[in-house]
Amino acid sequence: MLRNLGIEYLMVVGLLTDQCVESAVRDACDMGFLVTLIEDACATFTQERHDATLRAIKGYCRQRKTDQVVTELKSLHKQAAE
Repeated sequence: MLRNLGIEYLMVVGLLTDQCVESAVRDACDMGFLVTLIEDACATFTQERHDATLRAIKGYCRQRKTDQVVTELKSLHKQAAE
Protein backbone atom coordinates (compact mmCIF):
# COMPACT_ATOMS: atom_id res chain seq x y z
CA MET A 1 0.00 0.00 0.00
CA LEU A 2 2.81 2.43 0.83
CA ARG A 3 4.45 1.84 -2.54
CA ASN A 4 1.13 2.48 -4.30
CA LEU A 5 0.97 5.82 -2.48
CA GLY A 6 4.48 6.70 -3.65
CA ILE A 7 5.96 6.57 -0.15
CA GLU A 8 9.76 6.20 -0.07
CA TYR A 9 10.69 7.54 3.36
CA LEU A 10 9.46 6.32 6.74
CA MET A 11 9.84 7.76 10.23
CA VAL A 12 9.58 5.17 12.96
CA VAL A 13 8.64 5.80 16.60
CA GLY A 14 7.06 3.63 19.26
CA LEU A 15 7.33 0.96 21.89
CA LEU A 16 9.31 -1.31 22.46
CA THR A 17 12.60 -0.22 20.92
CA ASP A 18 14.19 -3.67 21.20
CA GLN A 19 11.20 -5.54 19.86
CA CYS A 20 8.53 -4.01 17.62
CA VAL A 21 10.49 -0.89 16.68
CA GLU A 22 13.61 -2.84 15.76
CA SER A 23 11.58 -5.31 13.69
CA ALA A 24 9.76 -2.50 11.88
CA VAL A 25 13.02 -0.71 11.05
CA ARG A 26 14.70 -3.86 9.74
CA ASP A 27 11.67 -4.93 7.71
CA ALA A 28 11.18 -1.48 6.19
CA CYS A 29 14.86 -1.24 5.27
CA ASP A 30 14.83 -4.73 3.76
CA MET A 31 11.84 -3.65 1.63
CA GLY A 32 13.80 -0.71 0.28
CA PHE A 33 12.35 2.16 2.29
CA LEU A 34 14.63 4.90 3.61
CA VAL A 35 14.06 4.85 7.36
CA THR A 36 14.56 7.48 10.03
CA LEU A 37 14.27 6.28 13.61
CA ILE A 38 13.34 9.07 16.00
CA GLU A 39 15.30 7.76 18.94
CA ASP A 40 13.84 9.92 21.70
CA ALA A 41 10.31 8.98 20.58
CA CYS A 42 10.99 5.30 21.31
CA ALA A 43 11.36 3.46 24.60
CA THR A 44 11.69 0.05 26.16
CA PHE A 45 11.99 -1.38 29.64
CA THR A 46 15.53 -0.10 30.35
CA GLN A 47 17.83 2.54 28.91
CA GLU A 48 20.47 -0.16 28.43
CA ARG A 49 18.18 -2.20 26.16
CA HIS A 50 17.18 0.94 24.25
CA ASP A 51 20.80 1.99 23.69
CA ALA A 52 21.86 -1.54 22.68
CA THR A 53 19.14 -1.65 20.05
CA LEU A 54 20.09 1.75 18.66
CA ARG A 55 23.64 0.49 18.22
CA ALA A 56 22.45 -2.79 16.65
CA ILE A 57 20.28 -1.14 13.97
CA LYS A 58 22.53 1.82 13.21
CA GLY A 59 23.27 0.52 9.72
CA TYR A 60 19.60 0.05 8.90
CA CYS A 61 18.40 3.59 9.47
CA ARG A 62 19.42 7.10 10.19
CA GLN A 63 18.80 8.03 13.80
CA ARG A 64 17.68 11.48 14.82
CA LYS A 65 16.17 13.20 17.81
CA THR A 66 12.74 14.83 17.59
CA ASP A 67 14.09 18.39 17.51
CA GLN A 68 16.41 17.50 14.61
CA VAL A 69 13.52 16.06 12.60
CA VAL A 70 11.31 19.08 13.31
CA THR A 71 14.10 21.37 12.08
CA GLU A 72 14.51 19.28 8.89
CA LEU A 73 10.76 19.31 8.22
CA LYS A 74 10.53 23.08 8.73
CA SER A 75 13.40 23.55 6.30
CA LEU A 76 11.70 21.35 3.69
CA HIS A 77 8.43 23.21 4.16
CA LYS A 78 10.22 26.54 3.74
CA GLN A 79 11.95 25.34 0.56
CA ALA A 80 8.67 24.07 -0.89
CA ALA A 81 7.00 27.42 -0.22
CA GLU A 82 9.69 29.35 -2.12
